[in-house]
Amino acid sequence: MTHGLILRLNEQRPYASPAERNIIAYVQANPQAVLSLNIRELASATYTSPSTITRFCKKLGCSGFKEFQRELVFEFASSQERGDMALEVIDASDSADEIVAKVVKSDLRSIEATGRLIDAATLERCAQLILQSRVVGIFGIGASLLVAHDLEMKLTRIDKMCVVNDDWHNQRLFAKNMHPNDLAIVISYSGFTEEMIECARYARQQGARVIAITRIGNDAGLARQADYVLGIAADEPLIRSGAMGSRMSQMVMIDALYAVCVAKDFERCSALIRRNYTVKEDPEGRRKASKERRGGSDARSDKADH
Repeated sequence: MTHGLILRLNEQRPYASPAERNIIAYVQANPQAVLSLNIRELASATYTSPSTITRFCKKLGCSGFKEFQRELVFEFASSQERGDMALEVIDASDSADEIVAKVVKSDLRSIEATGRLIDAATLERCAQLILQSRVVGIFGIGASLLVAHDLEMKLTRIDKMCVVNDDWHNQRLFAKNMHPNDLAIVISYSGFTEEMIECARYARQQGARVIAITRIGNDAGLARQADYVLGIAADEPLIRSGAMGSRMSQMVMIDALYAVCVAKDFERCSALIRRNYTVKEDPEGRRKASKERRGGSDARSDKADH
């Protein structure tokens, strides 16, 4: 089964031929109508041919047009439940309440879509590589660097040696000095950030395994340098005002990866998490408790004197 068909359509648009773009545009504008068309009717509506539609369906991972329609039924039903078939954008006329609603809706869409797209077998293999590696090098730039630091913090809790460098030159230097039993996790939403592709390439040259966290369906750029690809939902344009939905997709993947790591080595990891947990107390409450203890001590001292 092909998961995230609508997302795959969005993903294919930059690389599609003019005929394929006609198909994408028509399906996205008329998803429900496509469900009742046969392949010849869709070809006529999109000014293409049945053979072009069949080839495009296979490019999306479907065996043919019938499976494409079955997947579209699933996608349309899911999208109707969430009301998110179309990507909502923020404009100058929106109120603060409307903006908040759109941002929350976008983030939820990213989380749900990424959850549907996660390949459990690949996730488990990547978690196993983390646990078996000598050192985990985590690479990212911009918003992806924030995600890299979050993964570093999580893995440090379970005593896994991690390295994250904020400076790209240091990232490249570290990649050049990785060992065959090390693991590189490279995070890039677009998958085309040249610095990240370079780090992944250097890590592989040193014999380290490489995991890429990048957009689903992206088989170029960073993905070509990776042993494993953890695909995230691609529902945010590459040219964007801020990494919002994309960051949420990355964080969902990071959380899932960490949780599988803990589950695979549960006794050791749970003991470490308990040991490393710091209890937070209200400063005012601490002062009050300390004062009460001192008062009790003074009272006992006075009683002893008498």
